Amino acid sequence: MSKYKKLILIFLCIFLFIVVPAGISLFLFWPRFQVQEFIATTQVEYNASMEYQVGNVCYGNFFECKDVFVERKGDVNTTALGCYQLTYLYSYQGKEFELKQVVEVVDTTVPELQITNDEIYYCSNKSLQNVEMMATDNYDGDLSQKIEYNFENDHIEFWVEDSSGNRSTVSKKAILKDIEAPNITLNGDADIYLTVGETFADAGATARDNCDGDLTDQIEISGSVDTSKKGDYTITYSVKDHSENVSSLTRVVHVAEKNIEVTPNGKTIYLTFDDGPSKYTSELLDVLKKYNVKATFFVTNQNLTKGYDSVIKRAYDEGHSIGLHTSSHNYNIYSSVDSYFNDLYAIQNKVKNITGYTSMLIRFPGGSSNTVSKAYDGGTKIMSKLSKEVERRGFKYVDWNIVSGDAGETTDTNQVVSNVIGSLGNNSTYVVLQHDIKEFSVDAVAAIIEYGLSHGYTFRPYTLTSPTVHHQVLN
Repeated sequence: MSKYKKLILIFLCIFLFIVVPAGISLFLFWPRFQVQEFIATTQVEYNASMEYQVGNVCYGNFFECKDVFVERKGDVNTTALGCYQLTYLYSYQGKEFELKQVVEVVDTTVPELQITNDEIYYCSNKSLQNVEMMATDNYDGDLSQKIEYNFENDHIEFWVEDSSGNRSTVSKKAILKDIEAPNITLNGDADIYLTVGETFADAGATARDNCDGDLTDQIEISGSVDTSKKGDYTITYSVKDHSENVSSLTRVVHVAEKNIEVTPNGKTIYLTFDDGPSKYTSELLDVLKKYNVKATFFVTNQNLTKGYDSVIKRAYDEGHSIGLHTSSHNYNIYSSVDSYFNDLYAIQNKVKNITGYTSMLIRFPGGSSNTVSKAYDGGTKIMSKLSKEVERRGFKYVDWNIVSGDAGETTDTNQVVSNVIGSLGNNSTYVVLQHDIKEFSVDAVAAIIEYGLSHGYTFRPYTLTSPTVHHQVLN
């Protein structure tokens, strides 16, 4: 055998009996990381629950695989669209291995588009009628204002697309026909308040049609106003579009007589009671009946007056004046002119339902000079407006010039009597402020009447013709 052949044979023996077994041993027994089924890039749906992928991980050899501790760095917020990077750190007995994963939070849900009408009517100018449509999206929320449409032959294709490009479409049958009446808008208020002799200037109205456009010059006006006579006058505004659809609207002009004052002869006391009726009002009516004295009740509809409607009816039937104080007795009625009158008309209607009488006599909560209204009116000087507006609407408001002290100054009956009779003098007109929800104040009435009668005063109910007693308006 040649020298070279011997060397080749020796090399083969070393390879077969030493190198190969050693390689097999290394393969079978040398420790290594094994990370399988790891997803490096993935997506998760918006607002879904995130399932973190760490892969199938172990550390070991061919025959044995030992659990590996896995630490994750980073989180995925599925309520916010975007890309998130996570790092997984695998470690065992001081050995570490790191993998990175990119997770994209996506929105693939299409918006929900609803067109409630099966048939859509439209004008020749392609404006739609009688259509109710709305769109909501799981990510963007309300998309109703982003709904678009196209005319496709005899159909209309509606669609809406969210911020992720997901689109919904709905197709509806389209019919060329004008089915909507014009829209009329009054210039100025629907209710106008004047006193006899004032001039009425009609502010008119405007009209617009969905198909025909501006129809203001087509408005027909009917009705008339005679400001020389008290009454409610109705003005009607009507308009017709080219498809014979008709709309009409009315304005009511309320003409009220001016309240003419009559000053009675001699010295007069007007006993007035606010905030009731209450459980003490019947007792008060008994006292007034005993002395044949008439008084004035400015009533409310607050909780403590519930169940005393019959007392209001009795007071009215026995000749007492029923005035209007407030329905809610809440100072937030001074937040606006409308708020005040809504409350006032509520108590006026209640009194009318009970008595059949429409009272036009009022007392402001806190009086016309109150400043508590400043906390509610936003700096609009509401009392300056209301003191004029109530008279414009035919009401008469009355304040007082004698304070009994029963609103918080005292709870003593004798002190109430002293406060009232101590304020009397040689004036011809006295308006006394009391509250028939206070028992101690009701108990003072007999003594006040006896003093007044014995000193030449006449007790009268306050009416629309009684002398004016007003405070200075401070707001």
